[in-house]
Amino acid sequence: MDDTRGLLGELHDSREHAAELIRAKLGAVTAQIQDLASRITGDAQTVVPPDLEVLFPLAPFAARLQALTAPAVEVAPHKTLGLETLRVLDAGRAQSNVLQELLRGLDGWCGPRGIVVFRDSEVAGWAGAGFSSGDPVRNWHGALADSRIFGHVADGAPVLANISADPLLTAWLPGPDARVLTVPMTLRGKVVGALVAVEGPDGLDSVMVQLLTYVVGLMLETLSVRQAPTAALVEPVDQSAPAVEELPEPEALVEEAPEFPMAGEEHVEAEQPTVPPGEMAPPAGGETVRMAIPPQEAVPAVAPRSPEDEKKHEEARRFARLLVSEIRLYNEQVVQEGKQGRDIYSRLKEDIDRSREMFEQRISAEVRAQNNYFYDELVRILADGDPDALGL
Repeated sequence: MDDTRGLLGELHDSREHAAELIRAKLGAVTAQIQDLASRITGDAQTVVPPDLEVLFPLAPFAARLQALTAPAVEVAPHKTLGLETLRVLDAGRAQSNVLQELLRGLDGWCGPRGIVVFRDSEVAGWAGAGFSSGDPVRNWHGALADSRIFGHVADGAPVLANISADPLLTAWLPGPDARVLTVPMTLRGKVVGALVAVEGPDGLDSVMVQLLTYVVGLMLETLSVRQAPTAALVEPVDQSAPAVEELPEPEALVEEAPEFPMAGEEHVEAEQPTVPPGEMAPPAGGETVRMAIPPQEAVPAVAPRSPEDEKKHEEARRFARLLVSEIRLYNEQVVQEGKQGRDIYSRLKEDIDRSREMFEQRISAEVRAQNNYFYDELVRILADGDPDALGL
């Protein structure tokens, strides 16, 4: 600040010195033409105005000097999409896992967000994240006809609007002045739901929200055939460093210890008993009797599957998991009620039978005869491990 004031002082002195030179020159000119016209003298004196700031302004210099000496303001780095986010999404083995990771992964690119599903001209909440208290999304429900935004989304068009522009969103979301992005979610070429992303304190990155929704859509489409982890997302093997040749370790010399009979004991091969145990005479006092125990019958080993057969069984497991996960995804409330009433099958009979038919059409009878993968997934995913809850 002292340097700034010193520089301003020098500029002031330079300005005063220049003004004095101008005044002296004008005075000489005025003396020469004073006899010609006094009016000209008066006009010439106005060349140097009383306010020198008008002639040579210094205010812009002061503002620039203050800007140069002001401390730098640190800007927080913006969140970027990394491989770790994609790896977490790729690790999900069921639709619900992938969608939950999507909701968590959007943190930093938007504020509160939720996933809704479309079914029979209705829109219902599935799950949410980022809300100040709990998860209100599970209580969302309404008619598609009551929402112009969801009407466009159901037709396959993302919509960016203010919450106050839609009565259904206004009833669901706080802050009617905030913006909201609604992105269609498709499965097998059909719009089955939407991602609702509300503008947060850090704004709303609509590009990243749409990009992640698109990536998750592809992951759900390939969930039944995709291996985990996907090869393209695995950490690369670094071979850029020079290879170090490892010396082979010396082979250890291992000698088998010979078996020696104990002192005073003669090794005799025991024969199989021919007398039933109940009819055997008791041993004489103090005499040690060695009994040969007949070996147990060997259990026939199950022949291991060939790699091709194992691949067929793994495909059956994944496809069954995908079909049953989809049933729960769109009927979460019905599943919860069915578990309480222990009648899940009767409530979801149409969906379960249709999925079972798809499973039987795709999986060979040979594989289905060895394992009932579809039933196993019904118990695990719909009944949370309780077979009785299915009501079969």
